[in-house]
Amino acid sequence: MRNFSGGSDEDMAKTPSRDFAASALFQQRLSDALAGEAGSNADIAGRMGISKDVLIRALRAGLIPGTRSLIKIADYTGSSVDFLLGLTDTDCCAATAEGATFQGRLQELARRRGVKYGRIAADIGISRSLFNAWAQNGYIPSAEIAYQLALYFSVSLDYLLGRTDAERYARP
Repeated sequence: MRNFSGGSDEDMAKTPSRDFAASALFQQRLSDALAGEAGSNADIAGRMGISKDVLIRALRAGLIPGTRSLIKIADYTGSSVDFLLGLTDTDCCAATAEGATFQGRLQELARRRGVKYGRIAADIGISRSLFNAWAQNGYIPSAEIAYQLALYFSVSLDYLLGRTDAERYARP
C-alpha cells in the first residue's frame, strides 16, 4: 500500500491491510445487529432495500456487498459502516445534520487539503476518470477505494460517504 497519508513508512506498516471481499468480523457484526429481527431473510432484505441474495451472502459467508448496499445495511441496523467493517470498535453513527453526500465531501476534503483529483488518483493508485464518474453520474466508490480515500484524508468512511459529521472514530 502506498504511503499517501503523510505518515512515515513505519506508520503505514502498522496500518492493517483490509480484505473487502469477505470478513468474518463483518459477518459477526451483521449477525449480531440482526439478532432477534422478525421475518425471513427475504423480508429483512426487503426492509433494508437490498436483494435477498446480498443479505444471505453477507450472513453466511461474510461477503461484503457493494457500497450502496453496505450503506443501506448500516442505515437499517443503526450502525456505522466503519463499525460493520471492523475499522472501529465504536458502534455509533450520528446522522449528518446537513444532508452531506460523498461527492460533496470528496470535493470539500480535496479543497481543504489543497489537492486536485489527479494528484489524489496518482497517490492512491486509481484512475482519474473515476472522479468524473463520481461527480457527474452520482456514483460512489467501492468499499476498498472509499477506504483508501478515507485513509488519504484521515477521515472515517461514514464521514466520507456523507453519513455523519464525525470526521474520525477510534481505530481498533
